Amino acid sequence: MQRLSASIAMALLVVAAPAGGIEDTLSYSGSSTIGVGIMQAGAVKVFEARTGLKFASVETIGSSKGVKALIEGKATVAGASRALTSEEKAAKVVGHVIGYDAIAVFVHADNPVKSLSKEQLKGIFTGKITRWKDVGGPDAPIYPNTEMLGHATVQVFRELALDDEPYVKGLKEFDQPLDQIVEVAYDARGICTVSQGLLASVSPDLRKKVKPILIDGVEPTERNIRSRLYLLSRPLVLGTMGLPKGDVKKFIDFMLSREGQQIVARNFVPLKR
Repeated sequence: MQRLSASIAMALLVVAAPAGGIEDTLSYSGSSTIGVGIMQAGAVKVFEARTGLKFASVETIGSSKGVKALIEGKATVAGASRALTSEEKAAKVVGHVIGYDAIAVFVHADNPVKSLSKEQLKGIFTGKITRWKDVGGPDAPIYPNTEMLGHATVQVFRELALDDEPYVKGLKEFDQPLDQIVEVAYDARGICTVSQGLLASVSPDLRKKVKPILIDGVEPTERNIRSRLYLLSRPLVLGTMGLPKGDVKKFIDFMLSREGQQIVARNFVPLKR
């Protein structure tokens, strides 16, 4: 039952859309990091209470798919837990940075490893390093897991830590990132890369069974994330088609307001204090 709890917690928030076209509604599609850690963690509820406006849907289908939905007119706000690509910008998508996140590397709480270098991380996730004893741990195999290949967290990690080299074949993939943490909590040989902000969404008993480790001795503190000293730092972006107008602008303005930034700060590093 505990293994299922993370998946249930990550269920999509989908509300029946009112009559009319997509232009008549507010809808979010994209990053699960933003969708779960910000939208479903208070942003939608507070915004709706303050303005009387309603979100027709919040879909956590991944950054690239969310931006694609925005371009195709299937959503009015897209979430990307990475910078927009040149192709997305060429399609007239405008990005609004609302905060910053760190991709944390989690291992089991009983694992004695406290820090890994970039090269060690690269070796583990490309298959060159396969046993924990080779990085200061016990004599046991390493079982890395990741979010479904193609999601923003996977793309950013591959770019920053793997120098764009491919992941090892046969890597265990999960549709929802919280399930990655659950996997490591139940297997002391596991390791995963998940948004640091999503750890708060895991039940306290599971949270005690995992720990984030340092990268090249650097901790993912707010200061280190803002300065990009922590290797796996990234922006949290809300995308709109062109400059936002009407209800979409009201939501972007809300997320950049003091109240909106306080919601971002619950799990992530806000754009401003």
